[in-house]
Amino acid sequence: MSPRARPALLLLMLLQTAVPQGRLLQPSHSGTLIAAVVTGIAVCVIILLIGILFIILRKRQASRGAVGQYVLAECE
Repeated sequence: MSPRARPALLLLMLLQTAVPQGRLLQPSHSGTLIAAVVTGIAVCVIILLIGILFIILRKRQASRGAVGQYVLAECE
């Protein structure tokens, strides 16, 4: 028996034993959990990047104001 056929055969045997007894197989929630964790991490990373972007833009804006004041002082 090939390695690929073994899991399929085991699943078929499991289905044959579970369905006649009235128990339906419930889908695994691990996929949903993984999707939720990945989504949560992605949201945290996006919020972190937006925060860093705001800090960089605030520093640039502050340095522009300082340069403008320096130029005005030179002109006087």
